[in-house]
Amino acid sequence: MKRCLGILVLVFIAASAQAQLLNMVTEIERIDPPSDAPRTLKELVARTPKVRASVISFDFHDSAFLIPVAGNAAGNFGTYFRSDFAIANFRDVAQRIGVAWLQQGINNGNSAVQFFTIPANSTAALADFVGVTLGKTGLGAVVISGVDVLGNPDPNATLDGFSRIWTPQAGATNGATVSQNFDAISVTDSLGSLTGYIIGLRQNTQFRSNVGIVNLDSSPHNWTVRSTVTGAQSTVAVQAYSLSQVSAPAGSGDANGNVTLTLNSDGFGFWWSAYGTSNDNNSGDGWVARAKQ
Repeated sequence: MKRCLGILVLVFIAASAQAQLLNMVTEIERIDPPSDAPRTLKELVARTPKVRASVISFDFHDSAFLIPVAGNAAGNFGTYFRSDFAIANFRDVAQRIGVAWLQQGINNGNSAVQFFTIPANSTAALADFVGVTLGKTGLGAVVISGVDVLGNPDPNATLDGFSRIWTPQAGATNGATVSQNFDAISVTDSLGSLTGYIIGLRQNTQFRSNVGIVNLDSSPHNWTVRSTVTGAQSTVAVQAYSLSQVSAPAGSGDANGNVTLTLNSDGFGFWWSAYGTSNDNNSGDGWVARAKQ
């Protein structure tokens, strides 16, 4: 019986995947704010449904999601970072979305929401999403939420997203790039009162690591970031509705450079998300580890 159930589950998943074939588009249509739409990031986050699952579930599409970091910004050593996005609409009707930009280091609660539509059963492939689609520069996070014709949260929206932040490889003359990827994650990713853990980073003379924290609360908060290996720690302050990306605490790595970090906020009853990145100082190769609770 268990085997039969397993086969049925696999058949259902396969059939669902087959039914979700999507068209590919390279532009999404900008629209005027619907009549009852949230006008600011604070309103968008406040009106987005927030239910934290108490059991393990399939990591699939949702009505809203967060990309924890994206950018259009100059870096060190002649690099310039841009973020390419893919946003999928799995419905058989066009989907309105509200998009909010959380610029690093400032309170974005009153920043304006921009609205777009994605065609039915389509994935929008959007190069330099921050610079071209949103018209922004710098580093920040992005919240994307499905909305209905009036601009209210649309519980029927079935969205998914992916981003790649990349730069031409420093010193390369053949068009080579280096990049890191960020999957779409829930806007209820982490709860304020619980400890977050980041594993798999490296920090020594060859590798450097950063930590990014997204605060989705209407108040600023501080996080204590601590290495479980060496005890090195630092405090990261994040403004309301904002992102802060900083270096991992100095001396976080063990003798081989391996790093595991814990993150604890100063509050409870609010939502946040965090990630860690490591980069090879010689090649520019890098990877991402999401904080989990």
